[in-house]
Amino acid sequence: MKLHLLAAAALAAATTLPAQAVLVDNAAAITGPIELVDFENFDGLLTSGPVSIAPGVIFTGDSEAELGANNRVLYDNGLWGVGNLFAAGGTAGELRFTFANGLSAGAGAFVNHAAFDALVDLYGAAPLQIEISAYGDNNQIIETHAFSVDTDALGYNEGQFLGITRAQADIRSIAFKGVGVVADNLSFTTPVPEPESYALMLAGLGALGFLVSRRRQPD
Repeated sequence: MKLHLLAAAALAAATTLPAQAVLVDNAAAITGPIELVDFENFDGLLTSGPVSIAPGVIFTGDSEAELGANNRVLYDNGLWGVGNLFAAGGTAGELRFTFANGLSAGAGAFVNHAAFDALVDLYGAAPLQIEISAYGDNNQIIETHAFSVDTDALGYNEGQFLGITRAQADIRSIAFKGVGVVADNLSFTTPVPEPESYALMLAGLGALGFLVSRRRQPD
């Protein structure tokens, strides 16, 4: 199985990224307390979202997106869906996962996309690709990369883990875009609550303590 970084342009873009930004191709690179979503709790749910797929994790996608998909033909990249369920996008697919309860320092998934080698060989077309992007708290892209995954046309459930790690927890959401994009085993560092969340939690604890102390006072 081969993974192609899209030539000089993508390589040049990678060298200009801030030192804190790291594109990773191994799930083990997502460190710290890790959470995982495998989509096995869904069964063919056609939805563009928003849908909660785990506590504090919201899915949104394109109009043809499916959660718990069990079959996708990726043409020259093989077939997905043999014995597992996954998330799938449409022709111009997008799968986005938003961390509603805080910001994450790293996230990624095992992914693939449709491929048509004949277009590349006969017409010199560029290989189809996946665009992986991390968004910050203001919904602005803080990092993006484009990759073309090349797997066996006769293979099943083949792909590549792609993720983004950051020096600090500033990822609000991560998105995978591409023709026929598919994703499984979404992995992410447990999001860190924002200062406002801590303040609310402390206020709640303070109020609870006040009520308890009042209940203990004699009448």
